[in-house]
Amino acid sequence: KNYKYTFVQSFFAMLLLRTCFAVFLLQLFSNESCGTTLTGDTINQNGNINVIHIGWEEGRIPEFSNAYTLHRHEVRLNVIGRSSYAFSNKVEMSSYLPLIITPNIAFKYKFIDKRFFASAIEAGTAVGIFPVALASGLILPGGGMGAGTLGLIHGTDSHLKLYLSFPVSNKLTFSFRGSVSKIHVGYWGGVAVAGAGGNGAFVGLLPISVGMRFIFYSAGFEADYVLNKKNAIVLNTGIGGFEEGKRQLGLATLSWTHAKIHFHYSFGLYGFYDPPTYEMLHESKLPVSAFANVYWIFNNGKTIRKSS
Repeated sequence: KNYKYTFVQSFFAMLLLRTCFAVFLLQLFSNESCGTTLTGDTINQNGNINVIHIGWEEGRIPEFSNAYTLHRHEVRLNVIGRSSYAFSNKVEMSSYLPLIITPNIAFKYKFIDKRFFASAIEAGTAVGIFPVALASGLILPGGGMGAGTLGLIHGTDSHLKLYLSFPVSNKLTFSFRGSVSKIHVGYWGGVAVAGAGGNGAFVGLLPISVGMRFIFYSAGFEADYVLNKKNAIVLNTGIGGFEEGKRQLGLATLSWTHAKIHFHYSFGLYGFYDPPTYEMLHESKLPVSAFANVYWIFNNGKTIRKSS
């Protein structure tokens, strides 16, 4: 009972945090002064905005999986990735907003930021509840019987992640990451069985509460190459597996991202692999697929323009 109460508490706490996060973003966007902070070399002679990013000029792309965070008070709204808000140049809060039925939140802290090395730590959690209703019947000689279940599949996932980034030049940055996740999956509900035949009828009801816990480890590598102030190429690969698991699952992506004033879009290729057997690559008819993503970046500070 105490465990169930704690889980329900955690679920609604996460739901409240996500609601506050969404309201906070809407409040930022409703501000007329909302814009992106720019440096002087981003303004042309007519006072128009040419480019947008502060960090891309240094080969640092905080939108992806590395040790860098968004700039202070910057907001990122992502369609399929993580949406984020930076409290400062070192602290960032993020959430996968499309996962409506799975409230999730993570906090990232960049504790080292040197010219040729940066490091950050991230902690996050996610909670999910999914309703389930199944029923089946069987006709037998002289009678029949049926069974059904009604309940909730629930789960939690808490992770701790470390990032290490090495900007080898103003255009190229190598990053490494490692994480450990504690996952719990369970089921609350009941099973009902009923039947009737020549000897009478019967009805049975059995409550069910089961659960399993796992530890999941993962590691990854990313290479960010800045072509210019508006375009970047990102190679990202990661692999993970459960404790004592004999097989792992990996994902690799190669993408090109183009930046506008606020709007950004990415196109790329992705593929899954499963060492040591690599059966997915051998048996898949489409081992590599294409993807696209869009996201927006805003800052609640006033946009800097050329003075008249």
